[in-house]
Amino acid sequence: MAHPFVSFGLAIAWGLVLAVLMMSPIQGLQRLLARWFTSDTVAFTFLIGVAAFASILLNWFKIFLPFFMIFSAESLARLDLQTAEFGKFQAVFILVATAWAGLGLGWIAAHLLY
Repeated sequence: MAHPFVSFGLAIAWGLVLAVLMMSPIQGLQRLLARWFTSDTVAFTFLIGVAAFASILLNWFKIFLPFFMIFSAESLARLDLQTAEFGKFQAVFILVATAWAGLGLGWIAAHLLY
């Protein structure tokens, strides 16, 4: 079993990584697609890989569900911040601060209640 601080550190890093990835998801995706899908062989290999990952994901849905929930919540929050016309770095700061505050409150609640 991993030390609790390792899990806590990974959760902190995950919040930061997701917030940075949400800065400009469309531009990054366009660059990735333009670079990777220049040939049919690469596209076919990618689709086979995605199918394999999807089968693993469906077999272990209970494990992947929390990641999907976090990613979808952060995506919706990013859309709301974009609609409210916040800048990229302001949105990243707000998302990271919110994720870390929720993580801290959950940790405090877990240790106070149990």
